[in-house]
Amino acid sequence: MDLKGQLQKILQDQPLLVMTKCVAREIENLHRDMPDVFRETYLRAKATVKMPCAHTGGILSVDDCIEQFIGKKNEEKVFVATNDEELRNRLRNKGVAPLFFFEKKSGILVMDKPSEIQQTKFAMKE
Repeated sequence: MDLKGQLQKILQDQPLLVMTKCVAREIENLHRDMPDVFRETYLRAKATVKMPCAHTGGILSVDDCIEQFIGKKNEEKVFVATNDEELRNRLRNKGVAPLFFFEKKSGILVMDKPSEIQQTKFAMKE
Protein backbone atom coordinates (compact mmCIF):
# COMPACT_ATOMS: atom_id res chain seq x y z
CA MET A 1 0.00 0.00 0.00
CA ASP A 2 1.34 3.38 -0.96
CA LEU A 3 1.16 5.26 2.35
CA LYS A 4 3.18 8.25 1.15
CA GLY A 5 1.20 8.66 -2.06
CA GLN A 6 -2.16 8.39 -0.33
CA LEU A 7 -1.12 10.78 2.44
CA GLN A 8 0.03 13.25 -0.19
CA LYS A 9 -3.43 13.16 -1.78
CA ILE A 10 -5.19 13.67 1.55
CA LEU A 11 -2.90 16.39 2.90
CA GLN A 12 -2.22 18.09 -0.44
CA ASP A 13 1.41 18.29 0.62
CA GLN A 14 4.55 16.15 0.62
CA PRO A 15 4.57 14.12 3.86
CA LEU A 16 7.76 13.07 5.60
CA LEU A 17 7.39 9.46 6.70
CA VAL A 18 9.32 8.62 9.83
CA MET A 19 9.51 5.77 12.29
CA THR A 20 11.25 5.30 15.59
CA LYS A 21 14.11 2.89 15.97
CA CYS A 22 11.85 0.60 18.08
CA VAL A 23 9.40 0.38 15.18
CA ALA A 24 12.22 -0.31 12.73
CA ARG A 25 13.55 -3.10 14.95
CA GLU A 26 10.08 -4.67 15.20
CA ILE A 27 9.75 -4.69 11.40
CA GLU A 28 13.20 -6.24 11.06
CA ASN A 29 12.23 -8.98 13.55
CA LEU A 30 8.96 -9.69 11.74
CA HIS A 31 10.77 -9.84 8.41
CA ARG A 32 13.36 -12.23 9.83
CA ASP A 33 10.62 -14.53 11.22
CA MET A 34 8.31 -14.32 8.17
CA PRO A 35 10.31 -12.95 5.24
CA ASP A 36 7.68 -13.63 2.57
CA VAL A 37 4.87 -11.92 4.47
CA PHE A 38 6.82 -8.82 5.52
CA ARG A 39 9.10 -8.39 2.50
CA GLU A 40 7.40 -5.29 1.07
CA THR A 41 6.95 -3.72 4.52
CA TYR A 42 10.62 -4.34 5.28
CA LEU A 43 11.79 -2.81 1.99
CA ARG A 44 9.66 0.31 2.50
CA ALA A 45 10.82 0.58 6.11
CA LYS A 46 14.46 0.52 5.02
CA ALA A 47 13.79 3.64 2.93
CA THR A 48 11.96 5.46 5.75
CA VAL A 49 13.66 8.07 7.93
CA LYS A 50 14.51 6.67 11.37
CA MET A 51 14.02 9.01 14.30
CA PRO A 52 15.56 8.54 17.72
CA CYS A 53 13.12 7.26 20.30
CA ALA A 54 11.85 9.69 22.93
CA HIS A 55 12.49 7.25 25.77
CA THR A 56 15.64 6.22 27.54
CA GLY A 57 16.76 2.70 28.14
CA GLY A 58 16.30 -0.29 25.89
CA ILE A 59 13.68 -1.26 23.42
CA LEU A 60 10.01 -0.67 24.30
CA SER A 61 6.92 -2.15 22.74
CA VAL A 62 6.02 -0.37 19.52
CA ASP A 63 2.83 1.06 21.03
CA ASP A 64 4.60 2.46 24.09
CA CYS A 65 7.41 3.88 21.97
CA ILE A 66 4.98 5.64 19.62
CA GLU A 67 3.04 7.09 22.56
CA GLN A 68 6.23 8.42 24.11
CA PHE A 69 7.43 9.76 20.76
CA ILE A 70 4.22 11.78 20.40
CA GLY A 71 4.31 12.93 24.01
CA LYS A 72 1.55 14.67 25.90
CA LYS A 73 1.17 17.60 23.52
CA ASN A 74 2.43 16.28 20.17
CA GLU A 75 4.75 19.24 19.85
CA GLU A 76 6.28 17.80 16.68
CA LYS A 77 2.79 17.70 15.06
CA VAL A 78 3.07 14.08 13.95
CA PHE A 79 0.28 11.97 12.48
CA VAL A 80 0.11 8.26 13.21
CA ALA A 81 -0.80 5.69 10.57
CA THR A 82 -1.61 2.29 12.03
CA ASN A 83 -4.06 -0.51 11.50
CA ASP A 84 -3.60 -1.57 15.11
CA GLU A 85 -7.04 -0.85 16.59
CA GLU A 86 -5.76 -1.05 20.18
CA LEU A 87 -3.07 1.57 19.50
CA ARG A 88 -5.57 3.81 17.72
CA ASN A 89 -7.90 3.59 20.73
CA ARG A 90 -5.08 4.44 23.13
CA LEU A 91 -4.05 7.44 21.03
CA ARG A 92 -7.64 8.48 20.34
CA ASN A 93 -8.27 8.64 24.10
CA LYS A 94 -5.28 10.96 24.54
CA GLY A 95 -6.50 13.20 21.74
CA VAL A 96 -3.10 14.50 20.67
CA ALA A 97 -2.41 13.08 17.21
CA PRO A 98 -4.42 12.70 14.01
CA LEU A 99 -4.80 9.03 13.13
CA PHE A 100 -4.83 7.27 9.77
CA PHE A 101 -5.51 3.65 8.89
CA PHE A 102 -6.06 1.53 5.80
CA GLU A 103 -9.56 0.18 5.22
CA LYS A 104 -9.20 -3.58 5.16
CA LYS A 105 -11.36 -4.33 2.12
CA SER A 106 -10.41 -1.45 -0.17
CA GLY A 107 -6.87 -0.65 0.97
CA ILE A 108 -7.77 3.05 0.96
CA LEU A 109 -6.12 5.30 3.53
CA VAL A 110 -8.68 6.89 5.85
CA MET A 111 -8.28 9.65 8.41
CA ASP A 112 -9.89 8.64 11.68
CA LYS A 113 -12.76 10.79 12.90
CA PRO A 114 -11.52 13.17 15.60
CA SER A 115 -12.37 11.95 19.09
CA GLU A 116 -14.49 13.98 21.50
CA ILE A 117 -11.28 14.80 23.38
CA GLN A 118 -9.70 16.20 20.18
CA GLN A 119 -12.83 18.18 19.33
CA THR A 120 -12.90 19.66 22.84
CA LYS A 121 -9.20 20.61 22.68
CA PHE A 122 -9.69 22.23 19.27
CA ALA A 123 -12.75 24.17 20.45
CA MET A 124 -10.81 25.48 23.46
CA LYS A 125 -8.11 26.93 21.17
CA GLU A 126 -10.60 28.98 19.15
